[in-house]
Amino acid sequence: MNPPTDSDEFDPPNQSLGGQIAGTIEQLCLVGARVSVPLFVPIGVLFFAYLIGGYALMALGVWTPPYEFLSLTGDIYFAWLGFLSGLVICFGTGSLIGLAFLTEGEGRIHNEVSILASFIGFGFGAGVIRMTYSTVLTTLL
Repeated sequence: MNPPTDSDEFDPPNQSLGGQIAGTIEQLCLVGARVSVPLFVPIGVLFFAYLIGGYALMALGVWTPPYEFLSLTGDIYFAWLGFLSGLVICFGTGSLIGLAFLTEGEGRIHNEVSILASFIGFGFGAGVIRMTYSTVLTTLL
C-alpha cells in the first residue's frame, strides 16, 4: 500500500501579477490612511499654536519677530508648517482615494461622498503645498 500523497491538501490559487500589485497598493493605502491622522495631530497642533500663540504674543507686546509674521515668503516657520500640513493632508486623502477606488464599497452614496470629500481635501493640501514650496525650497538650498 502506498502512502497518501499531498494532493488532497488545499492549494491556494496563484494570484496574478496584477492582483499582487493591487494588493500591495491597497495595503500601502491602508497604512497611509491609518498613519496620516496621527501624523497630522502634532503638525496641526504646532501650526495652530504658532498662529494663535504668535498673534497673542504680538498683541501683548511680548514678541516682535524680525520678519513679517505669517508671510509666505518671509516667515519660514509658517511656510514649513503649512508645507508639512499640506503634505500630510495630501498623503491621507490620497490614501483614502486609492482605497475607495481599489475596494468598491457596499453603499454607493457613501463611497461617492467619501471620494468627493477626499478629492476636495487633496486639492486643499496640494494648494497649500503649491503656495509654500518656493519658500521651503529656498530654505533648503
